[in-house]
Amino acid sequence: MDTHLSQFYGTNHVPSDTELLEIENLLAPQNARLVQLEKDLEEAEAKVTRLRREREDVLQVIKPLKSLSSLIRRFPREVMELIFVHSVLAKAPGRPTFSICHPPLVLLRVCKLWREITLTTPQLWASVELTIPSHLCNSFGNAPDSKQQQRVALFIDQFDQWLKRSESYPLSLIVRGSPLDGGIIMQSLASKLALHSCRWESIDFDISQCGTFSDIVAESLPTLKHARLSAYSFPFGTHDKPRFLGILAAPNLEGLQIQVTRSSPGFSKMPINWTNLTRLLLDGIYMYRQDVSSQDEQLTATEILHVLEKCRSLRILSLLLISTHNRLPEPEPQVALSNLEALNVTGCRMQIHHLLRSITTPRIREMHYQPFFKSSLPDEPPPFSPALPLTSFLQRYGNQTVVLSVNLPTASKEELRSWLECTPALKQLTLGQELQFAPPPPVLSIPSNFENPFDDSCIGLLIPKRDHPHLCPNLKIFRCSIKARISGDAILAFLKARTNPLLVGRGGIIEEVSIHQLPYDAPFGASTDAEDERLKSIREAGVRLSFKKTFYYQSNPVPTIVHGPHGTTIPGFGPGYGVDFKLF
Repeated sequence: MDTHLSQFYGTNHVPSDTELLEIENLLAPQNARLVQLEKDLEEAEAKVTRLRREREDVLQVIKPLKSLSSLIRRFPREVMELIFVHSVLAKAPGRPTFSICHPPLVLLRVCKLWREITLTTPQLWASVELTIPSHLCNSFGNAPDSKQQQRVALFIDQFDQWLKRSESYPLSLIVRGSPLDGGIIMQSLASKLALHSCRWESIDFDISQCGTFSDIVAESLPTLKHARLSAYSFPFGTHDKPRFLGILAAPNLEGLQIQVTRSSPGFSKMPINWTNLTRLLLDGIYMYRQDVSSQDEQLTATEILHVLEKCRSLRILSLLLISTHNRLPEPEPQVALSNLEALNVTGCRMQIHHLLRSITTPRIREMHYQPFFKSSLPDEPPPFSPALPLTSFLQRYGNQTVVLSVNLPTASKEELRSWLECTPALKQLTLGQELQFAPPPPVLSIPSNFENPFDDSCIGLLIPKRDHPHLCPNLKIFRCSIKARISGDAILAFLKARTNPLLVGRGGIIEEVSIHQLPYDAPFGASTDAEDERLKSIREAGVRLSFKKTFYYQSNPVPTIVHGPHGTTIPGFGPGYGVDFKLF
């Protein structure tokens, strides 16, 4: 309210008697209005309180009715069980089974119905990733106190309950020991698991950390189908005789993966039911040794061939072959792998070459070729072609190949053309590292005269032309992570041709293109370049795009982001056409 007294607001002015009388006249109606407002507020607050109380009363009636009519109640119990089981299968890797965030333990705490379903669904408890929590491990070998002993006893009791809830359902086990607890807790739990060996379906463990299973006999493993064993040395450890023969000799074993640093001779003589295997993965840590002069500690192509002669049902094979620096024998009689569909070979090129020349694979549909690159090897005078073994293999068996992955530092136009001409049914082509089934190869120098970057002429082989036969008409996925010198015009020409229905047909439009290690001056390369306006029609066709330049100074590269249609982003690569090389 404006008044002449406002000029004195905020000052030290002392009002006169006349001014005081005027102030009282101004305050009288305002005080009356304030009293009325406070009264109205009290009435309003009382009304709000009453309304809140009425709302709570209504909610108490509505909530149970809504709960009764919710869609989740109409789900058949069988469907709920399948959803719960799927949540367990989708568990985050590396998270222990007994974590409070593990799906079965979370499902127990949702509601009475979910708890009942969880407790009566043995599949939820049939997957056990056994790790020892850090708070149960003894620090520096100190004797556990009474409180620590109580924690250990409680953990073991929970483990017993977990196994009891799995009832008679087949068990999938992952056993990870801890060096801090002295193995005492692990041995106790492993002994309990050994009592249920007749229910084992799959097992993954380090034989050096868990020796409790070494005495299990094959007859007590009737349901074991998959086994992954890891160790420094296999099949011999610190003992004088092979161990874990019972697991290897399981009568129904279908998948076997052995991860070792070094292999001892006699692997082909292990009591494995080779004819029953459908998956065989032999890999580990590659140790490049110049002083290796014999095959005593190496798993070579020659011994692998003796194994493969027995593997009549093999469908998936992944091998890491080590260089022995010995002269390889002449190609042996062909080993027929009539059911093999997917092959991954990593390691010494000479060993790989010897293997590929000695096998027959009429049904091969997926090939991963990852030789270690070296400038010179025994019995191979320069110049040499690291792509020659693959080319020869594809010329014989590439007609049905759908997935081809080649991890070489360079690829010339001639080599690429030879691969593509041999694989007319190809749907997925990867140049460079995609799936690393073994540790990265040692860093070896590449002679400058062997540098053949993937350039415009190479990508030109994949560009369809009107009224002209073109290579790989069924190509859906192209991924390139080797050194590339591709111009923007070539990339656009490739993408436009591969999304043109007049050239490739409605069913031939490509689904994913990922080109990494582009030069610094490339028009595409940043994470946002896949949204370039020139690529709008490509994105609208549903093609996932990913471009990246080479940054040698990056110690922690940014994860690949693949841009899909309608502005969506998909972390990592999109789905492929290959089989799953994982054992579990």
